[in-house]
Formats: sequence, structure tokens, C-alpha cells
Amino acid sequence: MDETCRQILTSLGTYLDGEIEGDVETVVAEHLSDCPPCLDRADFERELKALLANRCREQAPSGLVDRVLGRLQSPEA
Repeated sequence: MDETCRQILTSLGTYLDGEIEGDVETVVAEHLSDCPPCLDRADFERELKALLANRCREQAPSGLVDRVLGRLQSPEA
């Protein structure tokens, strides 16, 4: 893996989330179209994100968020 691939993979998460700046998005997309190993990594991460989004839809038990926030805000935390 060369330095260009390392830089692209650093931006991959934001690219896949659609939260990357226009110029950088173009660079990443062009690199992925020319680099099969990076494209494989992008495809894997895309599928993993979709799987997690599909499987992790349960809500936290009632009151859990309030208890966590309470502990974070307490002086003992």
C-alpha cells in the first residue's frame, strides 16, 4: 500500500457517509476507480455500514439515556 492509498483510506469514512468536500470527493472517487484494493476496502466498509445500520435498530431501554447523562454530569464521574 502506497502513501496515496493511505491518504485515500483516511478519507474513506467521510466519503462513504457523503460528508466529504467536493474536490476531495472527486479525488477519492477517481482513485477508487483506478485502485482495485482500495475499491475492495470501500465496498467492504459500505457493506459493513449497511449491515450495522440494518441490525442495530433497537432503542435503548427506557431511562438509560437519562441515567448515563446523569452520571456524566455528576461531580463523581
